Amino acid sequence: MRVVIYGFGQIGRLIAKSAIKKGFEVVGAVDVNPELVGKKIHQLDGFDELGISSEAAIKDSLDFEDVDVVFLTTGSFVPDILPELKECIESGFDVVSSCETLSYPEFRYPELAREINQLAIENNVSVLGAGINPGFLLDLLPAVLSATSVEVKKIRAVRSADALKRRSSFQKKIGLGMEVNEVQKKLGKELTGHVGYGESVCLIADALNFTLEDVEEGQEIVVAKDDCIVEAGKVLGLIGFGSGIKNGEEVIRVEFHAYAGAEEYEEVVIEGDNPVVWRSSGTKGDIGTANVLVNLAKSVVNSEPGLIKISDIIPFR
Repeated sequence: MRVVIYGFGQIGRLIAKSAIKKGFEVVGAVDVNPELVGKKIHQLDGFDELGISSEAAIKDSLDFEDVDVVFLTTGSFVPDILPELKECIESGFDVVSSCETLSYPEFRYPELAREINQLAIENNVSVLGAGINPGFLLDLLPAVLSATSVEVKKIRAVRSADALKRRSSFQKKIGLGMEVNEVQKKLGKELTGHVGYGESVCLIADALNFTLEDVEEGQEIVVAKDDCIVEAGKVLGLIGFGSGIKNGEEVIRVEFHAYAGAEEYEEVVIEGDNPVVWRSSGTKGDIGTANVLVNLAKSVVNSEPGLIKISDIIPFR
């Protein structure tokens, strides 16, 4: 597998290292950062001993040949990554992207989803949006855990992460340490919080063949108290949710608790003819995202052309 990383920031670099571990050949990267363009990947810190070809360069456009997969990591919203995505598709390269809203683009961008699907079919390539979340912890994992039931009534999945253990860009997007009124004003605009609650709900519903009447999502601010590690009255982070409604009842609920000092765990509860409660001690998000994308690459290459979803790949539907 010959791969290119499109967007060579922190996640892109982790993907490159995971791809090498997987046995893929990293033939180059694309980035707009003038400090990176023109450099060889093997010259960057941490890459000099990984066996990357001395010809693998960082370019400002997708000027590569004989590429199997492009890992696209340039944004969270489909309209923002659309030019890069089209460039990949029209170059004839399969795409695996960390773009959260590409995991189920019909939820927010139905017209763009149809456009991307048609373009991918015309160019005989496959496109998938995935990652640790959406793409695994709050959708793929619950769907797989439901495989021991043939009748599923409800699913609830929770991810909880200590924001202090995450990179600074993540802390910023959840408003850590900021004034409450400032976060209230900026949430959903400059501060996105977590992106993908509705997408995860839709992916679970797709896997379980649930026809939902409505999908709701929201995020609430967690405020520091006197005994917290953040100044009292300031923002610790966010708790967000996605909810799927069927026959007037919530049948799917996903939550992400992301604030300073939060207990680290994931928990999935399946209510069905063979109930399941599954709990972990927490999963590292960044390396998890990189590894999930790399581990999905061959499935994408082997898929039928078009826009695909993680729920199309799993055997339990």
